[in-house]
Amino acid sequence: MGLTREGYRIVVAGAEGGPSGVDGVGGGAGADVVDEVYEHCSLERPLARLAELAGQSPDGLAVVLDSANGIMDAPLAALGIPVLRADPPLLTDGRTTASSLAALGRSRRGALTALPPDGWTMAGREDGIAAAEAACAPVERELAEQGMLLAGGGGVAPLVALTFDDGPHPEYTPQVLDVLARYDAPAAFFCIGLHALAHPGVVRRIAAEGHLLGNHSWSHAYLPDLGPIGLREQLGFTADTLARAVGTTRASSWLRPPYGGRSPELLRAVAGMGLTTVLWDVDAKDWSRPGPGIVADRVLRAVGPGSVVLMHDGGGDRSQTVAALPGVITGLRRRGYRIVGLDELLAARPARTF
Repeated sequence: MGLTREGYRIVVAGAEGGPSGVDGVGGGAGADVVDEVYEHCSLERPLARLAELAGQSPDGLAVVLDSANGIMDAPLAALGIPVLRADPPLLTDGRTTASSLAALGRSRRGALTALPPDGWTMAGREDGIAAAEAACAPVERELAEQGMLLAGGGGVAPLVALTFDDGPHPEYTPQVLDVLARYDAPAAFFCIGLHALAHPGVVRRIAAEGHLLGNHSWSHAYLPDLGPIGLREQLGFTADTLARAVGTTRASSWLRPPYGGRSPELLRAVAGMGLTTVLWDVDAKDWSRPGPGIVADRVLRAVGPGSVVLMHDGGGDRSQTVAALPGVITGLRRRGYRIVGLDELLAARPARTF
């Protein structure tokens, strides 16, 4: 399963040692028996096709992704389809094509990482990810002093920013926007480019109602794996899509790296592109769907002056986030906090002390 600038590409490779068939289509050893592109569409269409192919495959179907594709693994696991991840150095510039991923699944399956059904995209790489993030402290301090990084917390004034990741979603993002409008609360929405491509009208509504748009990569990529070309594609494709949706030359100067994944080299590269990196200090963990009351309680217990709150408007069922949001907003205001945009929070807070 690969990605293009216009959407998703599915390639099914034939077996290494002989013919393979999907729905009666034959292929010689190593032949691609399916090669299909799904453009400008929601994730549901390629997912439905993969489920169909899995049901038709006599030998079963496994999907190979690279670490630049973090939006497919959980939905595939929910469908019961095994997922394998390709990591560097199997990749070129941190990413590769659908045909190359299919070939890796056929000929180098042992070099791939099988993701646990209840795990996350980067399972098995936790130690390396933690080490890369720990090495970032000096660069984060430098960029915070330059106003090019906002980590959350450490503020003096009772200001809080609400942020939402992984949208836009055609159902849940409008519901989040309805709640924000009802309570006259600003927020920032960090959009996945592929989702913005499929739902430009939702992007336009976000901007029209005065909220900030942010870049969350093209496909929820683990950005430190990418080389210069891959990084420019992931961030540039998304920036272009957001700009087209709202009719401007540049729709956002804010980046949230998926998973908060970062390295010193990545942070410097992002700053060189003129993007301010936004992390967070309060994680609602609404993706775990513990119940609206628990989501709201997590935020209200952890918040402090200058906090950046992480929630989600896409990437799955976000009905609990919508239900929790009124309690989050009213609870913050009862505690004396003013909900502001990222730009105001960045301007008002001192440089973070690391």
